[in-house]
Amino acid sequence: MSIPIGQLYAFLFLFTRASGIFIFTPFLGNFLVPTPVRILLSLTIGYLFSLASLMPQIPTELSLISLTLGLAGELAVGMVIGFAAHAVFAGLLYAGQLLGFQIGLSFVNAVDPQTSNRSTTLSIYINFLGMMLFLGFNGHHWFIEAIGKSLTILPPYSIRFTGGFIAHLTVLVGKIFVIGFQIAAPLLAVLLLTDVVLGIIGRSAPQVHIMIIGLPVKVLVGMLGMGLMLYFLPTAMRSYSAQMFRDMLVFLQLMRV
Repeated sequence: MSIPIGQLYAFLFLFTRASGIFIFTPFLGNFLVPTPVRILLSLTIGYLFSLASLMPQIPTELSLISLTLGLAGELAVGMVIGFAAHAVFAGLLYAGQLLGFQIGLSFVNAVDPQTSNRSTTLSIYINFLGMMLFLGFNGHHWFIEAIGKSLTILPPYSIRFTGGFIAHLTVLVGKIFVIGFQIAAPLLAVLLLTDVVLGIIGRSAPQVHIMIIGLPVKVLVGMLGMGLMLYFLPTAMRSYSAQMFRDMLVFLQLMRV
């Protein structure tokens, strides 16, 4: 059996581009997913794209340096696609940190199984809930679609990190805080109002021990507010996920020569 060197190079580039998304991609990029599984998924995606006649045109005569630079560019494309999704879930973690601190649940931290960092239980809960909604929307299919579109938008050896790409990357990092604050803002306003009411009660009735009843009241208000917030979270996640896919395509356009 003989395989043309051009097809072998093309498959290697497809495999590298597909494997890049498993570095930052939520759920699939989790270190708890075994490395052989991620490698197998990358090989499968690369093979399926090769069957779909999306094999990129690769020169048959490549030096080792040229091949290494080309593979590094393909890996960067996959990492950029995965980072666009990572920003959404980093925003969910930030929202959980804000709410956990204001409600009073930041005293108890747990190890996040996805990042191995210590986080509040509320942030881990919101992150996993967002992940379930994302998978329910078939959002993981968008990564495969983004790779398919990237082969026509951004062929191999046409990758450049332009000033527009750096500017949009900065904006995407800022969206982490915007998403987190947008999700947490309604409940933060209710908790702030609760603090004001407790302060008024403490000044008008000094015999009431605000320090004793304040924490249980804030936890009760926070849990009720969380129940109401979860009603609107699927709509918000659908909107953020759609914006995530648009950000992927914008990144690919800005990386063109």
